[in-house]
Amino acid sequence: MTVDAVRWIASLLSRLPGSPFAGRKPALVIGRWGGGLVLFLLAVTLPVPAQVSSAANAGRLHVTHYDIRADLYPETHMLAAKVRVDFTPAVDLTSASFNLDSALKVKKVTDASGRAVTAQQDGLLLNLSFPASLAVGRPASITVEYGGALASEQGSPVEGLKLAYIGPEGSYLLYPSDWFPVYGDGLERFSASVTVSVPSGETVIASGRASAPVHDGDRLVYAFQYNRNSFPGTVIAGRYEIQPAVAAGADITLYLKPGHAGLAGSYGETAGKIVAFFSDKFGPLPESHLALVEIDNGTVGGYSAPGVVALASRGFSNPVNYQLLAHEISHQWWRCLVSPATLDDAFLDEGLATYAAAMYVEEAAGEGAFEDTMHEVEVDALTHEDVAPIAQADRLHPFTPEYESIVYKKGAMVFHMLRWVIGDGAFTQTLRNLAQQYAWKSVSTRQFEELAEQAGKQDLRYFFAQWVDSTGVPQFKRTWAVYRTQTGYQVVGKITQDLDIFRMPVDVRVYTEGRRPVDERVDMVGTTADFTINTVTRPQRVVIDPGSQILKYDDQTKIAVEMARGDQLVQQQAYLQAIEQYRKVLELNKNSSLAHYRIGEQFFRLHNYNAAMEEFRAALAGDLQPKWVEVWGHLMLGEIFDATGQRDRALNEYQRALQTNDDTQGALELANKYIQKPYTAG
Repeated sequence: MTVDAVRWIASLLSRLPGSPFAGRKPALVIGRWGGGLVLFLLAVTLPVPAQVSSAANAGRLHVTHYDIRADLYPETHMLAAKVRVDFTPAVDLTSASFNLDSALKVKKVTDASGRAVTAQQDGLLLNLSFPASLAVGRPASITVEYGGALASEQGSPVEGLKLAYIGPEGSYLLYPSDWFPVYGDGLERFSASVTVSVPSGETVIASGRASAPVHDGDRLVYAFQYNRNSFPGTVIAGRYEIQPAVAAGADITLYLKPGHAGLAGSYGETAGKIVAFFSDKFGPLPESHLALVEIDNGTVGGYSAPGVVALASRGFSNPVNYQLLAHEISHQWWRCLVSPATLDDAFLDEGLATYAAAMYVEEAAGEGAFEDTMHEVEVDALTHEDVAPIAQADRLHPFTPEYESIVYKKGAMVFHMLRWVIGDGAFTQTLRNLAQQYAWKSVSTRQFEELAEQAGKQDLRYFFAQWVDSTGVPQFKRTWAVYRTQTGYQVVGKITQDLDIFRMPVDVRVYTEGRRPVDERVDMVGTTADFTINTVTRPQRVVIDPGSQILKYDDQTKIAVEMARGDQLVQQQAYLQAIEQYRKVLELNKNSSLAHYRIGEQFFRLHNYNAAMEEFRAALAGDLQPKWVEVWGHLMLGEIFDATGQRDRALNEYQRALQTNDDTQGALELANKYIQKPYTAG
């Protein structure tokens, strides 16, 4: 999730030795190699959304407990499992459906009395017909025996994304993979007993209190007991180097693969700081112990289960990617402790985790870094803001740009704006009350709204109606005049925007000669608001919402949003459409070097070298923002000349690249490489 996560992955790939992306600016990796990043865009470092399910099946029963017994055979990628599902019917039941990875085949299903239950697998659905009607409110259970190979993404509830895998290099069975029968939309909270056998020498990590492993021939059997209602169905196994972290106030253990053991100190220390920060803001860490576990790169970049934070190998780097780590750790509160009541409430999980990570950026790197982070969040939120309101998230497909834009990023902006409206103290109190009053429960948007109203001591229906229930963002305009007074100057002005139901406090800042700016908060209701601000020295300019507290459009944001939309089309390999999208940027800023550069990349990919050359030259003649466009523009021209057999002209461009002395993402090293050996088209 996080376009932020995609940028981070691109940055990491650009630094990996031997990577096809090595030496590329992260933005170039996304732009030029977007097709190759599609899997990584799906496998972002954000938690996984709820599963696909039969809508007609929802709400007919409530799962209470799982007893899971699983044998993992890494050499053959095989899983053999026997799972008892305890549940309570909400209506009289003669049938029910569960989600199950379609790569797994059911052998037998029985009820609590041992009678056979008719089972039919239909893709991801396991449809059951009971031998006798199950009465409403009377506890019942089924036992499912099944197995199969988990070696690829085939059978996954998310097409093309591997969420469960068993192999000699390590195994992971993430709860959203449906590796055991999951009811409904995956939001049912439950307790679990989990027993897992693996080959000797492997370690198993899961949620709950662990018993000492027991030898069973050449295998080890691990058992875990999780008695709270949460989502404890994730199991990770493999050969790990286990290191306790030295972290004040936090009991953290790291499970790292060979080669990453040297990162244990920095990751353990950072994780401890993050836990301490969130504990201060939200309340104590829900679990007494936290396991930080490395998993394979072939899956999501990160996932959190109760007491367990899993990061893909690409998530372990130097320096620590603390924003990624903070996002995942925050899910110990926002999902594991408190979860959304419905899919339409998903921003209370993903949006809050995104904003919690930004809050830690503010703590770790200061206000400037926080503002930069929130600007990126704002741009990403606006790319698809008009597709659907946050409150209609169930209409969206997870792992799409639209879902990330609305649920993750606009969701994060809602929390950012709420903090502005009710103040830091009331906002923190709202989150603490959320963690306390809804611990080990689910929460609806309306219930969260009530908590915010209580802490903020004001009616916030207008706020949630505008930002959660509706679409649309303002674009502010202002007019102002300056008058002399006996003590200085007076600025009299008007703010306008087009949203008729808009209501928000808006910050107005007046910059003056030789003095600090003067800020005033204006309560704006409707399309216009007046303001009067007194200053001692002569006013120079007036800025609306200078701290970017409100999700809005302005000229620079519009350009960034159009660029982001073009980048998403590249990621979808829609190169011609991306070119047209980038041209929209040029309609807003005809001198945009970045837009010309992006268009040049797409023409280069399509082997239209004449058109690509024109765009790269236009990029070098433009505003040269960002600065790296210059060095990479010359590199790309050199590649075009090499690709068309004009070696002398290519060498000239590589020399000009060296003269910039800009080594952004290894540009100078690449130029020297091409001077020694010509670029060849792949």
